[in-house]
Amino acid sequence: MYHLKAYLKNVLFAIATLLFVLWFYSDRNVPSPFQDDRVVFETVVSIKIFGGELDYAQLTEMAFDSFNLVDSLMSRYRSKSEISRISNNPYDWVHSSRETIQVLQRAKYWAEVTNGAYNPTIGSLTLAWDFQNRKTLPNYSTIDSLIHFVDYEKLEIKNKKARINNSGIRIDLGGAAKGYAVDHAIFRLQGEGVKSGLIEAGGDIRYWGLKPDGTSWRIAVQHPRKPGSFIEVEDIGLEAIATSGDYQQYFFHEGKRYHHILDPKTGWPSKPTISATIWARTAIDADIIATAVFVLGEEKGINLVESLPDVEALIFTGTTKGYRVKSTTGLQGRFRFVE
Repeated sequence: MYHLKAYLKNVLFAIATLLFVLWFYSDRNVPSPFQDDRVVFETVVSIKIFGGELDYAQLTEMAFDSFNLVDSLMSRYRSKSEISRISNNPYDWVHSSRETIQVLQRAKYWAEVTNGAYNPTIGSLTLAWDFQNRKTLPNYSTIDSLIHFVDYEKLEIKNKKARINNSGIRIDLGGAAKGYAVDHAIFRLQGEGVKSGLIEAGGDIRYWGLKPDGTSWRIAVQHPRKPGSFIEVEDIGLEAIATSGDYQQYFFHEGKRYHHILDPKTGWPSKPTISATIWARTAIDADIIATAVFVLGEEKGINLVESLPDVEALIFTGTTKGYRVKSTTGLQGRFRFVE
C-alpha cells in the first residue's frame, strides 16, 4: 500500500499537469466539453467529450469503467490481479482476460523491437527500488542480483493464457496499461457515437475528432526543467501523446536525482535523458515507446523512432550546461517554447 504522502505527491503532480492541459485547450469561442476528472491508477484521469444530446454522465461513467477494469486486471499492486497471478505462479499457465492478453502481446512485441529497452518483466527491479517510499539508495548487490530476473523472453503467451518461465521474474505493465486504458475507453466512447473528445491520464493523452468549431485540439508538452513553461506543438495528425520524464517520480540522494525510469540492463535509473515525448496512433504505443526512447537515449531513440511509421519524438537530454532538445524529422520546425 502506498504511503499517503507519496500518493498525494503523485496526485498533486498529475493535477498540476492536468490544469495546464485544461488551460491550453481552452478557447473562449468554442463551447466547453463535458468533463469528468477522477483519480485512477494513482493519478488524475480527465475525460472531455463533445457531441449532440448524449447522456454525458453515463458515457464518462462507462469510460471510467475501462480504467477501473484495466487497473483491476493489470496492477502489480493488487494481489488478485491477473498480472500478479502470473507473477506469483511461475511456470504455470494462467488463464487471462482478453484485455490482459492484448497488453502482454503488445508489451512483448515492443520489448523485441526495442531490444529490451522497454521490458515488461522489470517488476522485481521496480519492487526493489520502491520509488513511492524510498529516500536512500538500494543495496548495489541486490540490484545486480535482480538483473538476472529481467528477461522478456521468459514471458510466454498462448491463446488466452500466459506464464513466466522463471520464479524470480515479475511483470510490470506500468509503461503500457495506462495507455491501453485510454485506448479502451475511447473505443467504447466512439462505439456509443461520441464524435470528439480527449482523455488525459497522468501525462498520457489521446484525442479524437474535431472541436465543435471544426478546429483541431491544441497540444503542448510540459517543459521538464522550467515549471510553468511549455512546448506548443502543431497538429501533426497523430492523436496519442505520452511523456516519460525524470521529474515525475524521483528522490535526491547526496545531491543526485534518482528517478523511476530504470534501464532494464543495468537496474539503475536511465541517464542522461531528461524526458522523451512520443506521438503515435495509439496511447499504448506512445506510452511504451516513450519509456523505450528514454532508456535508449537521444541518438538510438531518434534512430528507432525514425524507423517506425506514424511515430514522432521530442527528447530533452541532460548536458553539463543544462540540457539540449532534439526532435525527429516530422516535428522539426513544428514546435515552439511558451514561457
